[in-house]
Parts: sequence; structure tokens; C-alpha cells
Amino acid sequence: MRNFNARRLLLDTNVLLDALVEGRPESTEAWEVLKRCNGGGDMGLVTSGSLKDAYYVLSRGGREAAAREAIELLMELLVIAPVGAEECELSMRSGEPDFEDGLVRACAELNDVAFILTRDDRAFRTSRVRSLTCAEYLELFAE
Repeated sequence: MRNFNARRLLLDTNVLLDALVEGRPESTEAWEVLKRCNGGGDMGLVTSGSLKDAYYVLSRGGREAAAREAIELLMELLVIAPVGAEECELSMRSGEPDFEDGLVRACAELNDVAFILTRDDRAFRTSRVRSLTCAEYLELFAE
């Protein structure tokens, strides 16, 4: 059962990949964040676009079954934030470096997200929702 009063975190695509692919930057920290979203007091959100992009990267080289398994795990741990016309319109007006970043920002702002977790230091600078790396987040909320 999900705690909808928990601190809400929106995970960017790069964080998903960091958690699922060994050797990527902040892999350990991203995995720790996912563990906190699995009964550890935080609610993780993700856009369907981020899941799609993670699946694409993970499935390359004939790794279809592993990619599906990873996306199923993410879907069990995270809430998929709705993306519709309002989010698309906000993305277009957001001033973010690209449309996908604008969608992440719009979802964060419309879903009462406390933090966007990302390694993209160019994105989300003017968002009402503060962005942090996983390492920064874990340091800020050390257990």
C-alpha cells in the first residue's frame, strides 16, 4: 500500500538508468533512493516517457527480457505520473532545455513533488520544484 502523504520524488530518466545499470554515475545512490521508495518513507514518481526511454536503452543488444523485468520492477516501486494535454502545454512554456525535461517539470509541479532527482544540471533551474542529485538528496535526508 502506498503512502500518499510521503515525501514525493520525481525520478528523471538518468536516475532510473543509474539505478539499473552498474557502473553508471551515482548507481549506488540511485539504487538507495529506489529502496526508500519501497516502504522506506518516500513516494517515487516517474513519467511514462522516462519508463519508455529507460526501456529503450536497457533493451539494446538483445536484452529485451531483462529490460521488461527492469521496467516491471520500476512500475511496482514507483507511481506513474499522468502526462496529458496540460503537462504538454506547460512543457512548451517551461523554458526547459528540451520537451522531455519540460514534461518532467510539469509533472513535478502538478503533482506536489518535493524534489526532482536528476543528474542533468542544466534542467529544472527555474522550476518551482527543487532539483537534486541522488547523492545530494541522500545527504540532505540522511537516516
